[in-house]
Amino acid sequence: MSGLTKAEAEISCGRFHKALDHLAQGRRQRQSPGQLLLGVLTAQALQLIGNNDEATRLARQGLRAADRTHATDARCLHVLALTAFEQGQMKRSLELFQRARAAAARAGDLEQTGRILLDLLAHAAHALSGEAIASTTRDCENAIARLGHPHLAARFHIVVAGIHARQGALGEAASHLRAAELALTADPNDWLQGLLALNASTVHILSADPSAALHCARRAIEHAERSGHARTKAGAVANLAHLALREGKVAEAEGHCRNGLGLASEMLDVRTALLETLAVVELARGRWPECRALLSRIDSELPRERGFLPSWYELAAILTHARLQIQQRDWASGLAICEAGVAVSDERRDRLHGISLRVLGADALLELDRSDEASEWLLQAARKARNTPTAVVAEVERARAALLARTGGPAAARPQFERALRVLAAEGGIAVRMDAAGSYLRTMQPANEELRRMLRARPHDLGPLVGPSLPRPDTRRKPPDPPAAGRRPLGFAHAAQLIGLATSADLLAQEAFVLLRESGCAESLALIEKEGDRVRRVLAHEGWTADRAAQARPGRRGAVLIPAGESNGRSVWLAVSPRAGARSRELIHDVETVVDKARLLAAFHTQERATSAEWPPNRAPVLDEGVFACERTARLVALARQVAASDEVVLITGETGTGKEVVARIIHRHSARAKRPFIPFNCTGVPKGMVESQLFGHRRGAFTGAQDDSPGVVRSANGGTLLLDEIGELGLRLQPKLLRFLDRQEVHPLGESHPVNVNVRVIAATNADVEQLVQDGRFREDLYYRLNIIRIDVPPLRERCAEIPALVYHFLRQFGSARGRPHLKITREALECLRRYAWPGNVRQLANEVRRAVVLADGDEPIGRGLLSPAVVSACRADAPDVVGEDEAHDVRVRTKQPLAQALAEVERVMIRRALAASGGNLGGTARLLGVSRKGLMLKCRRLEIGEIGAPKA
Repeated sequence: MSGLTKAEAEISCGRFHKALDHLAQGRRQRQSPGQLLLGVLTAQALQLIGNNDEATRLARQGLRAADRTHATDARCLHVLALTAFEQGQMKRSLELFQRARAAAARAGDLEQTGRILLDLLAHAAHALSGEAIASTTRDCENAIARLGHPHLAARFHIVVAGIHARQGALGEAASHLRAAELALTADPNDWLQGLLALNASTVHILSADPSAALHCARRAIEHAERSGHARTKAGAVANLAHLALREGKVAEAEGHCRNGLGLASEMLDVRTALLETLAVVELARGRWPECRALLSRIDSELPRERGFLPSWYELAAILTHARLQIQQRDWASGLAICEAGVAVSDERRDRLHGISLRVLGADALLELDRSDEASEWLLQAARKARNTPTAVVAEVERARAALLARTGGPAAARPQFERALRVLAAEGGIAVRMDAAGSYLRTMQPANEELRRMLRARPHDLGPLVGPSLPRPDTRRKPPDPPAAGRRPLGFAHAAQLIGLATSADLLAQEAFVLLRESGCAESLALIEKEGDRVRRVLAHEGWTADRAAQARPGRRGAVLIPAGESNGRSVWLAVSPRAGARSRELIHDVETVVDKARLLAAFHTQERATSAEWPPNRAPVLDEGVFACERTARLVALARQVAASDEVVLITGETGTGKEVVARIIHRHSARAKRPFIPFNCTGVPKGMVESQLFGHRRGAFTGAQDDSPGVVRSANGGTLLLDEIGELGLRLQPKLLRFLDRQEVHPLGESHPVNVNVRVIAATNADVEQLVQDGRFREDLYYRLNIIRIDVPPLRERCAEIPALVYHFLRQFGSARGRPHLKITREALECLRRYAWPGNVRQLANEVRRAVVLADGDEPIGRGLLSPAVVSACRADAPDVVGEDEAHDVRVRTKQPLAQALAEVERVMIRRALAASGGNLGGTARLLGVSRKGLMLKCRRLEIGEIGAPKA
């Protein structure tokens, strides 16, 4: 195997250091053929490991080579576009990307075109408007969809996940990460797995899940060490710095930043992110001049090119600059910075930065005595904060409490302010905690010098502010007596606060505890952690000893136990002993009802996100009429691409309508014959007496009616690929002639005296059981063995029902666009009917069903069950199980007319998904609900193609 071949194999596995070793060996043989391609591949690998100077030199050398081609030009220009981006030359980078794309198009290299578009989307998205990003994403999706390349599909999902994460659409980001994970399961790649882990880490950071973010960042570094990809490693180190800073480990965060700056010396965007994190480090230390110097350094290093918006990383620096001004009490300058940042974040569709900038702007407006304007800014922030992480909502609530303190007095604002501070202390980042501490001092405790000194030493530590109100072990402390006016009702604001915390069992239990304490309805309170039915420990108690709290049981002395949910593999409960009187019991019942409904609503939203993430954003690779979105068919596509390199005969088997011709086209498209003809021939499509003439051709006058010469489809496919569809129906008389053609690559047209040599790659396809045909004497055994060298079995649609949502999305777009309605949707009820149907006609039948529904659809209204054919709807109704349990809400409907293994898999899949939803995505809690081990659950998830990367917390 040559060094070039070995290098390409290593690059396909995402190992660039090893590829460079093989390329270096080949380049030392200066007279060997392929030196230009060796140099181009070396430039690409060097750019990926971060050696931009040498990569640029080799790429320019390739553009000057005498034997350069459009294909090599495309690769060289691609390298130059990437290095220009790393240097911050956005305008030049975009120009080079466009030139590279044009060269790849002239070369007919669809795969390189896809790679160029992916890098264009990944890098240019930092400085483009939301509309331009959406347009580029559509172009990229269309190009990637036609290729059927699992690595390009995975990269597309990873890139789009990063864009959604930066825009604050964390649910969609997690959905794309799951799709990328699926694509890489069948065809691993260290580089892409590192990028996947890095983007997952970022999503978890934005979702306030630091443990998951830390795990993913470390995994990204492990993959980057194996691949040599410099950007992944530098980005993961930047995430480690952010996570350390979030935990208040300022010195550790600084160390990660210094390390990352050494790795990212030639990556302007990553360097900007690291410098901004260092600026926050200095801000947390109270070293304002050093913070300002770092922000000035960022400003001086960033290029200023017209027509481009500040990048996501620049917006982070703008936000930190605004924080610095507000900490220094320069309200007017802070407000001006926020106003400029809000305009940019809105144009970029960057919700998270937009929310934080509006909150800081409202802080400045309050200090400038412009309360009405501050209220408007906070109203906008609250609207944008819907369906964002809990900490983001708490950030807005903190600012609204500050507004209330200024307009209604500190006493009215205290409960809301302290609730927000408790949430931020648990889940907020260090910067928003500093914002909250400063705001609390200014509005609630302006004259408290002792508190001011404590916060000046540790401005990010909210402990002094929230400590007195937090639940804690204290036997001496008793909940206060009820107010003199009697029962204090559970207000709407309190209920909304509890509902907003339902995704975090710890926070939900904590705030219910505080609410019950303040209401005066409880004689004793406790927070209890359980494993199964066993009390693991008592987290906090008031009015009870720890032993008495652990022994609390429902009904014992009127005690009430309220489940708050699962957290880190254990359940959290709130135990309450009510005071005497009906009013106390009524209020405890109200709190219990709100907590219960909040948990149900959170579970519903978790399940809803999982469903909506699957439909329609899960865009699997689309290949003509076929979609391959599950692990089994992803492996099938990988095998098709692998065998494409040879000229051996391939036999494709599968039921009618499964997509056998699509697989054949993939093989042709990825072969050396891709620019030559692809000729499909259906052996049953012409009368039996005409098959020989159609296949092998004839001379004029060879038989009655032969008025002209005909080359036949075999000779028409010369140099390309011939698909012989329904090969099992070929007559016995023609089979020897086909066998001779396969053995000798020659055909003997009717009427010709000599055979004719041809160069054709043959792919045969059939829906028949060829082995049975051989046994029945209807198919020659020697021909069967000649065809069955490489065999690909395409599974029926009923065995890959996970692909039905992606297929329906593709067909809706295809048929809807043809009728001028490209954005048609379908209701989940209708989609569920389509998923449950057995589809004897496979993908072709599903396509016709969607085509029919599109024709019948009224305007842009979603397609409902009423537009589906009666057979599909009735089959869905008939799928009820033979025995129905008492609790209909927890039934699993299973079709009895299917293989047992498939039915069991369907039941397992539904039960696991419901348990995941009930436990908030926690694997340990899910395993306990199902009565299996954690390892067993992970193996089942892998087998049933249930992604391991969960949706972020809302």
